[in-house]
Amino acid sequence: MTLRCLQLVPTLPPPVEGVGSYALALAEALEGQGVSSHFLVGDPAWRADPPGAAAEVVSERSARALRRQLAELLPGEGSVLLHYVGYGYAPRGCPFWLVDGLLDFVRERRDVRLVTLFHEVAASGPPWRSSFWLSPAMRYLAARLARGSHGLQTSLARYARLLEGYAPGRSVTLAPVFSTVGEPAWVRPLAERAPRLVLFGGRGARTRALFDQGKELQAVCEALEIEEIVEIGPPLPALPATPLRSLGELPAREVSAELQAARVGLLAYPPDYLGKSTIFAAYAAHGLLPVCLGRQGGGEPRPPFWLPGDSSAPGALQSLADAARSWYSSHTLPRQARELATLLSGGQAPR
Repeated sequence: MTLRCLQLVPTLPPPVEGVGSYALALAEALEGQGVSSHFLVGDPAWRADPPGAAAEVVSERSARALRRQLAELLPGEGSVLLHYVGYGYAPRGCPFWLVDGLLDFVRERRDVRLVTLFHEVAASGPPWRSSFWLSPAMRYLAARLARGSHGLQTSLARYARLLEGYAPGRSVTLAPVFSTVGEPAWVRPLAERAPRLVLFGGRGARTRALFDQGKELQAVCEALEIEEIVEIGPPLPALPATPLRSLGELPAREVSAELQAARVGLLAYPPDYLGKSTIFAAYAAHGLLPVCLGRQGGGEPRPPFWLPGDSSAPGALQSLADAARSWYSSHTLPRQARELATLLSGGQAPR
């Protein structure tokens, strides 16, 4: 028997968008577990391209409208998989309409299970930013969702600790994110790949690497004897003088081919948050040597990656790439699909 699942997402591609791409990849994998996914997009302005894509759009951002639409989309037994990131559903990161409407609906419908995948829990920042003042409201909404959901999953240990504090006694599945551009069964060793470095991801991450940390990028290329830089993603308004090959946005299979041919994958990202980066996941899954230029934090479990300034021998670099791929193997897309299918159907996924 097929289980009907309504995936609630901030938006869907196009344009390329992290959470939406993640949800689409997950839907395909869940199909193999007997779970049929349908989508409800939380941005009323989103339009399917091409028209007719299998997704509904919220009619308006209000609790009442959401309850009505959920009742129409799930007239019988089923599940809701909420991809939660506050800023995806409200400009200031506090989607009261979403939490109120969804929890009211679930309380009224005993035949519907709610599983929340927390891509983020709550933001924070300095006093001159709104996130500083609104962080208590964000935590309040996350706590309500944690207590009102039948299943919880997140990608970082720090998020899991927060959620367990919000909902004592509830189990939280911890699973770093998977690659949304494929998981090759076999990869070539670094020595058999081109001396090429890939910059893959959104505009912000590539801009930080190319402009804000251009000197560090150059040092990495010199240390690792890189002869070519390839950048993949939405076009940037400008490019630095650094010689590079810009490929723009590519289909997942072409991104995968580029990653399998290159030796190094670089991203500018906080190391403590690599577990929620689909870009780092893609590098690890494809056997590249992952390099991180983000500020060093501490106290959080991290996947293996190479640090600028590390004078490791070539054999040690291969061991590091192997360790990153081994780390990834514990939370592949098929494995996460099995665990989420268990949560959606009423079981308890392993922690």
